[in-house]
Amino acid sequence: KRTKKLKRFNRIREDQFAFHYDTKMLAEHFREFSPEDEVTISVKVHGTSDIFANILCNRQLSIWEKIIHDLKTNDGGTQFTTGQNYEYALKSFRKIMGYDAITGFNISVAEIQKWKDGMKHGVKGKDGKLIGKISDTTAGIYLRACRAVWNTCVREGFLKDVPYPFSNKKEKGLVSIPPSAKRRKCYLRVCQMTELYNLFISKQYPEHWGESYTASVHFSLGLFLVQYLCNGFNMADAARLKYDNYYFQNEGKAFRFNRKKTEKTSANGSEVIIPIIEPLQRILDEIAAPPTRDGYVFPQIFNGAETEEDRRKRTQQENKNVRERMDNVCHEVLQWDESIKPSGTWCRHSFATNLHNAGVEVDYISESMGHSTGEHAITHIYLDTYPLEKQMEYNSKLLDLNTERSKREKLLAELAELSEDDLSQ
Repeated sequence: KRTKKLKRFNRIREDQFAFHYDTKMLAEHFREFSPEDEVTISVKVHGTSDIFANILCNRQLSIWEKIIHDLKTNDGGTQFTTGQNYEYALKSFRKIMGYDAITGFNISVAEIQKWKDGMKHGVKGKDGKLIGKISDTTAGIYLRACRAVWNTCVREGFLKDVPYPFSNKKEKGLVSIPPSAKRRKCYLRVCQMTELYNLFISKQYPEHWGESYTASVHFSLGLFLVQYLCNGFNMADAARLKYDNYYFQNEGKAFRFNRKKTEKTSANGSEVIIPIIEPLQRILDEIAAPPTRDGYVFPQIFNGAETEEDRRKRTQQENKNVRERMDNVCHEVLQWDESIKPSGTWCRHSFATNLHNAGVEVDYISESMGHSTGEHAITHIYLDTYPLEKQMEYNSKLLDLNTERSKREKLLAELAELSEDDLSQ
């Protein structure tokens, strides 16, 4: 009877695996299915016996889809972007391997390696054109998503006594995952960041930009500098930054926030303290909202968005605005080399690199960026390792405002603010 049912299900959907559950088993296992699963249930009553159900489902890929669904919807969708990466990875797998390439849990090292090769070199589509080719960096992201799905299958007991297929280095018989791209050259030196800061203060923008666009560029330049001076945090963190109790307890001299990207995986929730050095305060005075308890520092980013999806879209748009406007600042105003393409990532790398080059302790840099502090991660929850005064001292090295050129530009900025009557006195 089971063979007959399996044949019938195979006619409904080729190359899929069918499960046969009685009512009790169905109740126990139904939670494993997500709204994205393609499920066919046939029900039959055998006299007075229980109802039987046959579940038709591609198991391993269904778990992948369930993880995508959970990432996009759990906790209000706070990991929506991660869910998108998992979704893009699955689409890549199906594009290269075929929609029905995997049945049940019969995925092998050879099949994952074939997918990896397809991402590197591409495969021919139905029209003969090359499809599926992506960068090694993106392939690494997709393979790490696949590895996470594999680990979930192992943890849930679906994969037993199966050799682990992945490796972070090249090993025979395993799928090596390309490392993340090195971005050591994607940063601005202290002198360049200082030049940007002086431009923000002087407001010497091209006249042909117009008042509205100039105001937008000024805000984006300020936000870019804020990301740099706020320990290299990203736009999602900037959007969520608030004037909390910690800010008022420290008389407006420091912010505290939990880094969104790693707050769920870090021992201390990735808590970060930002010392508000004088240049940062100068920028806040111009582009931030006035301090109100529990109020957003930069409400312009979310612009009233309430759902996590809308907030994500607003954050992405602000990132795009900053990239495009900083491109004009760097190339049209400052005449920098065309290869310089500042973004939020550049802010983070600039913060770490410039402090390191200034001789600041690596432990401080790591702690300031919300990175794990290794074996002492739990201890750091209770210790105030770096007093605020020391943090102020270290972060003051991010700009060079003591040079003769800086003094001259500061004086010019002050003179530009004076009226004709003030100058005649």
